[in-house]
Amino acid sequence: MPKTVQFTAGSIIFFEGAKDSNIYILQSGAVALKSRDLETGVPVSEQVRIGEFFGVKSALAHMPSLVTASVLVNSVVVTMTVAEFEKLFSSKQAITEKMLRVFSKSLRDIHRKTEGFLKSGFVAISHEVGMLSVAQAFYNDEQFKSCIDVLTRISQINPNPSNRAEIEKLYKDAKRKEGSSRPGLAAFNSESSSNESSGLSVNQFSLPAFDRFTKKYSRGDVIISEFEPGETFYLIKYGEVQICKCINNQNKSLDILTSGQFFGEMAILDNSQRSASCIARTDVACLEFNKANFKALVLSNPQIVMNLLKIFTKRIYDQYRQFKIILIKEIPVRVCDVFLMYDELQGTASNMDESNTKRKFNISVNDIASWAAISHSQAHEELSVLMDRGKIEIFEGYIIVKNIHDMRRVVDNYYMKVEAFTKAQQN
Repeated sequence: MPKTVQFTAGSIIFFEGAKDSNIYILQSGAVALKSRDLETGVPVSEQVRIGEFFGVKSALAHMPSLVTASVLVNSVVVTMTVAEFEKLFSSKQAITEKMLRVFSKSLRDIHRKTEGFLKSGFVAISHEVGMLSVAQAFYNDEQFKSCIDVLTRISQINPNPSNRAEIEKLYKDAKRKEGSSRPGLAAFNSESSSNESSGLSVNQFSLPAFDRFTKKYSRGDVIISEFEPGETFYLIKYGEVQICKCINNQNKSLDILTSGQFFGEMAILDNSQRSASCIARTDVACLEFNKANFKALVLSNPQIVMNLLKIFTKRIYDQYRQFKIILIKEIPVRVCDVFLMYDELQGTASNMDESNTKRKFNISVNDIASWAAISHSQAHEELSVLMDRGKIEIFEGYIIVKNIHDMRRVVDNYYMKVEAFTKAQQN
């Protein structure tokens, strides 16, 4: 059962970077959630209101906390396990819907920070301009079928777009190219999904009543285009869906989703345009729901809504981790940190030897490039250097890191230098 705990002013409930499996509710007093902005290093403090939950993201994701919970005055806090939270609140639709909206905003904020950093200033753009840039990125990657799909959607949304001439030219070029090449997803060839444990059992949706919601897609089909209006969300019945984001006219891979996982729910929750593109990586069957279905079928089902909360927290941590990587100014260090991130995601499953040093990662050069926000050629060059130094071995479909602690030392030394430089400037 949940417990009521008293905390004195100045005490700490949990620290940033520490794992805490509990979820909290502030009953009385004052608690602040403190951290530092990743990009600027400026201290950030958010005060918890009485009756509000905190610690939810880290507990549901089973990840270290991103903030420190500091007690400002003598306070009373209700603490509970994840199992107790699920039992007591998963059926409280108003509470879980509010959490989903808060998590959706958190995820979108991280997306915007990432975009803003890579573009040196985020500027809101129309869906026509944005979708054209997405189509151009697919064209540049020789994903002509996907390019054509996005261009077709632009004309469906607005038959007379302001950039019609550019759209028609790219459409003709892509059509011509498509005839001389086999469409595929060569740019998206990661062999594993980082969200394997976050899915639902599709048996919940196997009843004949759900057949009318089924949509099928072939490899290379665009299910969702970034920047288009969001009116539907999806649950994968079978197949793999690649999630990618267009940054600086390049499609950056974010994740691969598989059977039982949702996508497209962010736009449903906050009535905004799509924040990423979703492409069929294989033949795919999805259940397609609209906003009304979302409330009726998802928010009213405690098991589904709890899984969705966990999916959101996992995605928030994944995007936070990538943002932390791309803030590293030295490209070789970024690449080392990508390996560390994959090691964190895989845990003991990636260990290959008794000394706990060797790792096997089912990733490619393109995966490294996407996570580090660098070009394919840059990633290839950095990996070649590591290979020449005997640090890694590259095979088709996977990379072996001979000593993961070498990667840790490189990243730790970088942060030590940054910290020393910051202190010197302050003095």
